[in-house]
Amino acid sequence: MVDNESDGRNRSTDDRQTTRRTMLKAGGTALVGGAGIAAASGSAAAVSSWDIEVIDIGGGIWGGGSPDPLPIEDELFVFVHGWFGDSTVASQASDVATSMEDAGYEADEYAAIEWDATTINFPAAESETEEVGEELAELLEDFYDDGGGDVRLIGHSLGGRVVLETVNHIDDGYSVETVAPLGAAADGDMVCNGGGGLFGDNWYDGIEENADEVRNYHSEDDSTVGAAYGGFFGAALGTDGSGCPNDVADNYTDVDVTDSVGSHLGFLGDEAVGADLADAAGVDVDDGDNGWGWW
Repeated sequence: MVDNESDGRNRSTDDRQTTRRTMLKAGGTALVGGAGIAAASGSAAAVSSWDIEVIDIGGGIWGGGSPDPLPIEDELFVFVHGWFGDSTVASQASDVATSMEDAGYEADEYAAIEWDATTINFPAAESETEEVGEELAELLEDFYDDGGGDVRLIGHSLGGRVVLETVNHIDDGYSVETVAPLGAAADGDMVCNGGGGLFGDNWYDGIEENADEVRNYHSEDDSTVGAAYGGFFGAALGTDGSGCPNDVADNYTDVDVTDSVGSHLGFLGDEAVGADLADAAGVDVDDGDNGWGWW
């Protein structure tokens, strides 16, 4: 069942070093399955990995040059991977895109953002998401300036941080049509007005000013993010949602997919997530007698 809500369980924000170590432990089991997500879906992908245009951002270990531009289209799907996801980003993007197509969505082009997330140093990868988001914001500005249409910007795990950093860094006057973190690796208060720690450095303003709509998909069964973020009394964004239903931007919604998503990788290709993303993109999704059974 998809539950569009702005609620979260209470946990705290202390002891971040301890919880990051927990992420290293809890994330290990999730990483092992990353390469086989498409194969495990049980059906041929409507959008194959070969349909995904992979764009390398951040230069990686070799320094690299400027990233390729986003394809200029009326309807563009953009997916951003998480920790250790660079080697399987096309497969992961294919899974998410296929789940949306199954609900009636079709993009003119499908793109995936690859960044250097293969490192055992999780805090370094987490820190890198801000730079990646800033570079992606510049690509989106160019996309809109060159006549591009609507963008569905989706990020999984640390990729959820990237898409939120993107709307935080994009210049005023630009607004991304749909922003969708899936199992975002972040504390819930990062999307709350006045949240984000001592200096209040969070994503609230970017969400409010630079996105048409943000849908944050979370599952209480995402123990990977739940073990690493939120502390004892705060919320983990990818597990609990924001935890501050009265202090989020009007264009922000927590989408509880606990009944459908049973793990951190379970967001990728999930039927309920795909249908709700298609709905966000303007598809008239049939939630009646279609046999899906999760509404």
